[in-house]
Amino acid sequence: MNHIRRKKVFEARWFLYEFINKNPELSIYDLSKKLNWHLGKVDYHVKKLIKGGIVRKSEEFINGRIETLYYPIPFKDLINWDEMTEIKKHI
Repeated sequence: MNHIRRKKVFEARWFLYEFINKNPELSIYDLSKKLNWHLGKVDYHVKKLIKGGIVRKSEEFINGRIETLYYPIPFKDLINWDEMTEIKKHI
């Protein structure tokens, strides 16, 4: 993957993470409609965010059916505080 393509992928994922952070509890369908992105694009990037550990999903019973909704992992929870403490000691 070339540098420009990687940058676009990173920007799309970061944008999606920020959107989920501001609009939690949306399904893939809802995300695709609100972002005006294809379902496949949203699904692909959300799966990558889940694999990366920065988005989680939850299956909930809504209006008589199970829906999968997506939530951000709070940014403060993504920081390894033990590692940050070690780095601070060496500064």
